[in-house]
Amino acid sequence: MRTTPLSLTFRWAVLLLSLPLSAQLSSGDERYARLTPAEAPEVLAQFRASRLPADTCLKVTITHKPRRGDDAAPVHGLLWVGWADGGPRVRFEARDSQGRQVYAFIAKKNAQASLLWASQNGQPAQAITAVGLGSPLAPGLLLTPFDLHLPFTHWEKSDYVSTERVVGRPAHVYLAKNPQPGTPSQVRFALDRAYGAMLSAISEDTQGKALRTLQVEEFGKAGDQWLFAAISVRDESTRDVDRLQVTHAALNLRLADGFFDPRSLTQPANTPSDEQFKPL
Repeated sequence: MRTTPLSLTFRWAVLLLSLPLSAQLSSGDERYARLTPAEAPEVLAQFRASRLPADTCLKVTITHKPRRGDDAAPVHGLLWVGWADGGPRVRFEARDSQGRQVYAFIAKKNAQASLLWASQNGQPAQAITAVGLGSPLAPGLLLTPFDLHLPFTHWEKSDYVSTERVVGRPAHVYLAKNPQPGTPSQVRFALDRAYGAMLSAISEDTQGKALRTLQVEEFGKAGDQWLFAAISVRDESTRDVDRLQVTHAALNLRLADGFFDPRSLTQPANTPSDEQFKPL
């Protein structure tokens, strides 16, 4: 079951996180009322604390859609989401047609740090210390670990900007400043006013020029759990787009200790059984 952001009534957070419905929009102009200085950091803190009720694994396809020409062949992958030490954990593996791992990364973040390790073709994982867009998940793609890890949501200097209409929804907009020199210099991200869901994130240069835009395109339901079902990343200079589509979700998992240890990236992770995966 799928729906679009305009009709969805649920809570989604950090990428990849969702919570039960619990809020209703106010009527009239109050939907766009600015947050007070006390409310703004509280809304951001609630968003950062949002999480799935249990470990989850998603089957995904990533398709590059150039502005001109045909779509590229999709890249297939698996995305695991967990939680530990006060923050989300993400593991992604891109696999070829024989199921061999060709690229993988593990990312962790909380209020103290944002950490990322990547591995190519089963080689020992390398720590990625630069905070930026980085290299794509596969040749020909735009999508990078940055777009799935979303480190900017926990950057220390993240200031409330406005409450405005974003993809048809009243949303609170924050501007996060990169703690290191690099690209992007800042990210402008929008949280749905009613449910705290991240609707979009615009990576910008030092002058505030948009470099690329990430947007949640669809949401879907696996069993009783609402999840994001599709996101897009658009390069603002070429207008090329990558679309990540979630096809199946395995919910209520209990991942083993060490699953998010970067040393484990030399081998593909064990995949949930077919019976555990539910279609979106």
